[in-house]
Amino acid sequence: MSRIVLDLDALVTNGRLDAAEATRLRALALPEQKNGLLVNLLLIFGAISVAGGTIALVPNALTGLVLALFALGGAEGLRRSARGNSLKALGMALTLMGTLGLAGWVGWEFQHVEDGTLPTLLIALIMTASAVWFRSALLGAFAVLSLGAILGSGTGYWHASYALFVEEPTLTLLIFGLLAGGLYHARGKLGAAWQNLVTVAARTAMLMVNFAFWVGSLWGDRIGEHWFAPQRWSDRSDWRDAAMTIPDHVFTLGWIGALTAVIATSRRNSFLSITSIVFLTIHGYTQYFEYLGARPETLVLGGLILVGLAVAGARFLAKPAADAA
Repeated sequence: MSRIVLDLDALVTNGRLDAAEATRLRALALPEQKNGLLVNLLLIFGAISVAGGTIALVPNALTGLVLALFALGGAEGLRRSARGNSLKALGMALTLMGTLGLAGWVGWEFQHVEDGTLPTLLIALIMTASAVWFRSALLGAFAVLSLGAILGSGTGYWHASYALFVEEPTLTLLIFGLLAGGLYHARGKLGAAWQNLVTVAARTAMLMVNFAFWVGSLWGDRIGEHWFAPQRWSDRSDWRDAAMTIPDHVFTLGWIGALTAVIATSRRNSFLSITSIVFLTIHGYTQYFEYLGARPETLVLGGLILVGLAVAGARFLAKPAADAA
């Protein structure tokens, strides 16, 4: 959508526009967004305050479930009745609050279950259903990430540290590679209303593929460890010795090939192209310190390689401009 800003009073004063035309254009102007945003923010914080106070007064999982269902009901009511984008921010906030609240309730109810596959699957279904129903791109990304949790992927945080783990690199890159390819293929056949949701979900799946390659390039993969390996680490040695293993160099070389293929086939300056270049850099940085370390001679070698890559990259990027000329 194109936006053009005109100072109608100045145009009328300078004689470049008559008063009648200025009045007509002023009537066609979009409504002021600041006032609507302020109203939405007040309503959002009011809803959060009411929800927080209610949970504090009645602190149990059922209260959270009821509030989540009310939030989803409010979001659906706004989706059906609100005119234009007047309460769009509030509807998005209620959708997010309700969906995450419902997913949190599932996690709370199943927190003592030894096998976490069922609650993780339920959360993924909730995220996916809500993303599709409300056509929320943010929830579409959450749905893809929750699917990764079924395969043993996730994150962890402790003091001044943040961790990423992918327990099934092979299955993760295969499943999310197929998912990303399917979503990119379907994007061209769906209507405009679905474009943003499908695009964000496909891009998130591509990020999961790269994460799987990254972890696999460092430690390889023992297929099925997330489900079949004993829970106690002291009992895992026998299982790990007998498991089907894919060595780390397969992921290392495969990641280079996959990234190079994406860079060569995707449109320049597109998300896929830029992301692949970034992960290729991350890959090189990771393998550099994994195999060579930070010694003086390796730093010199690494610097020379980077200079060579910079020259090659500059020529590669300048080639389209030369061809056009």
